[in-house]
Amino acid sequence: MKYFDVLPELVSDELSKRGVNTEKLLYCVKADLDGEGKYLDVYITFTTDELYVITGYEEYGRDSGRAKLEERMREMPLIRSFFKPAPIREMVSYRVEDFREYQISQIKNIFVDRSQNTARLVIAMLKSGEVEDFSPKEETPEEENEESMFGKKFGWFGETYEHDRENILIARFSIGYSEKFERFCERLNKTHRHEEIDDSLLDSVQTVCPICHQPYPNPNRPVCPRCMDKRSIFDKLMAMFKDFKLQITLIALAILMSNVLAIVSPWFGSKMLYDDVLTPEGRFYGQVLLVILLMVLTEILSKLTGLVSGIITAKVVPYVTHVLRTKIYAAMNSLSLQFFTSKQTGSLMSRVDRDSNNVYNFFVDIVPYGCANIIKLVGVAAIMFTLSPILSLAVILVIVIVMMFDNFLYKSERKLYRKLDVAMRSLNSVLSDVMNGQRVVKSFAKERKEIARYRKKNKDAYDVNSKINHRITSTLPFVWGFYRLISTGLFCLGCYLVVIHHEFAGKVFTFGTLNALLSYTNMIYDPIDFFMWIGDRWARCIDAASRMFEILDAKPTVLESESPVRMERMKGEIEFRNVFFEYEAGHQILKNLSFKVHAGQMFGIVGKTGAGKSTIINLMARLYDVTSGEIYIDGVPIKKIATEDLRRCIGIVSQETYLFMGTVADNIRYARPNATIEEVIEAAKSANAHEFITKLPDGYNTKIGSGGTALSGGERQRISIARAIIQSPDILILDEATASMDTRTERKIQAAIDALKEGRTIISIAHRLSTLRDADMLCVIENGELKELGTHDQLIRRKGKYFELYKLQSEALKFIEE
Repeated sequence: MKYFDVLPELVSDELSKRGVNTEKLLYCVKADLDGEGKYLDVYITFTTDELYVITGYEEYGRDSGRAKLEERMREMPLIRSFFKPAPIREMVSYRVEDFREYQISQIKNIFVDRSQNTARLVIAMLKSGEVEDFSPKEETPEEENEESMFGKKFGWFGETYEHDRENILIARFSIGYSEKFERFCERLNKTHRHEEIDDSLLDSVQTVCPICHQPYPNPNRPVCPRCMDKRSIFDKLMAMFKDFKLQITLIALAILMSNVLAIVSPWFGSKMLYDDVLTPEGRFYGQVLLVILLMVLTEILSKLTGLVSGIITAKVVPYVTHVLRTKIYAAMNSLSLQFFTSKQTGSLMSRVDRDSNNVYNFFVDIVPYGCANIIKLVGVAAIMFTLSPILSLAVILVIVIVMMFDNFLYKSERKLYRKLDVAMRSLNSVLSDVMNGQRVVKSFAKERKEIARYRKKNKDAYDVNSKINHRITSTLPFVWGFYRLISTGLFCLGCYLVVIHHEFAGKVFTFGTLNALLSYTNMIYDPIDFFMWIGDRWARCIDAASRMFEILDAKPTVLESESPVRMERMKGEIEFRNVFFEYEAGHQILKNLSFKVHAGQMFGIVGKTGAGKSTIINLMARLYDVTSGEIYIDGVPIKKIATEDLRRCIGIVSQETYLFMGTVADNIRYARPNATIEEVIEAAKSANAHEFITKLPDGYNTKIGSGGTALSGGERQRISIARAIIQSPDILILDEATASMDTRTERKIQAAIDALKEGRTIISIAHRLSTLRDADMLCVIENGELKELGTHDQLIRRKGKYFELYKLQSEALKFIEE
């Protein structure tokens, strides 16, 4: 499988567990929103016979096997003295939320349904008893139009799906990824029709690093973590260091002080105590109280510096993450809409959350602890070699052996614990599946079947767990013996040096020296362990930083003029002059578009899905800049108008409504936060929303959005209209504003819109042509070109494209009513 997205090994394993032969998979794409709009990783892939959709997310957790192994080791006193286990490593797993498979022979078509800023992947299934006919057909344009008309519920626009087939919404994604998904759909449809597929053009798309020839971890982001310029990223991180230099310096000093005291403590408690206080020849013979006071003082100071370090860290950590997240979020919001349509939503959320945490590790963990551990390692090693080079070399050899053996144990146990992890996830999946589908289980009386299925999965987990326990209990005595042998050998070597009165630099090796060396042996393991595992954390930090700087260094494509024209109010005259536009180079969306909307007019735009209607709206609001040509508002080039004034004077009601978490009133007054409750209610009444809002549990104070009261599509749309009305815009843009409403509500909204016409320009895209009959001017857009322009009556009399469409839609509505 080579195109289009890489199927991660974790996801591939989950597919294999479900009986999928992953070697036969042909193509794969990834979306970051499921059909319901939840932020999940959705992988869509297929073979020649079946289509698979697996939905879930990556989980980061601790390696439970490593934790249990180390728990057992901590119970061994000798091992605890000479061996400190490495930090528990993070494990990544893929949690499956949903898995579906479809027979390709039962798929009529798979296609991308584009809207203003997002797109949807939809499967049209064959209806019951329908057989696909691949024989060539000759159709006239009229027949083709009629089929496309009667195949839809309300018309030829493609906003709703064919009513005689089952349409399944698979996933949602940013519109910038539409081309990739359309190529995927094209290949699946060709596979269905047994047609030859030419992938030669895709070979030019770079999916591997040209330096190391390894595939990019993220095919949509051609950055290789192995070959990226880490020095430049490091320099940028250090440039950010000045924002936190005071806090990080304080942490480093506290850690350094704590380490210095930790280095001094064994000297007082072993070397000085045994050789200078308890030995008659010692300099401080008999002054036990002095040593005790020094030991207590050192311990108190060590604890105090540790406390200070902890307090500073507790304050710095949230501060650093706060600053980083704010910087990323602010930089992200300053970018143009084009940036967001070319990125997956989940990826951007990850940069704000997970990447900021990984970068903060650089400032809070790597920099201060790295400096402190370097000093600690050098200091302890210097003292050890000063006391006894022979025993110090032996200690280093022991540490190397212990680390190698530790790594061997970890690798031998890891496979079993992975199996246990898989078995437990499978067991939990069955439990979650049955809990969520209790109604179906009860309806079909399948309780016994589900109990048997759970019992089988539970038995699998039990078998793996038994193997692990057997492995641990059988190897534990050998592990214990191995470490005891090493620690005993080290201790015996030290005793031998004491007995033979070994001398180094004129000093005899004493029992106090031996005790000090054993204490420093435990101490030197910490910095060595830190530098052993710092590589992984450093790599993650650099990778996260590269993604973070991709946002921080990005420049908006829509820039405000250096000398913007301020416009407190607008008359509402809009003119397009020879406008060309393309989202991607070489792929024109609008072609030489020219028209004029007079102030106070209601201007209707009609056309198929993908014709360029929503693009025209995006350009009017200057969410994008034209590729060539010019747009004027009240005779002023739109690029010269102050962005703040432009957005304030233009209100948009999109076909895809979005409500923020908060109250109904907060959502309505989003454009005008200082609006009074009376103005909010008035706007709601104008949008025909007041009646249903007053029936909500807390009226205008009812919480909606994520986690709040659920609203229907029509209710959400009416709140969106009220939000635009309260802004009191001079230009009101309605993009399928009544698409989610029944006929009765639509008429009320249409009456409210008619009342709003006075004194403002209205641009309307409508699904039903009948709603645009009273428009002052209509334009028909097809393939990004202006085909017709005129009033409803003028276009009907011309009997051109608009007349055909209006006639076909009227017949379709009559057909539905019958």
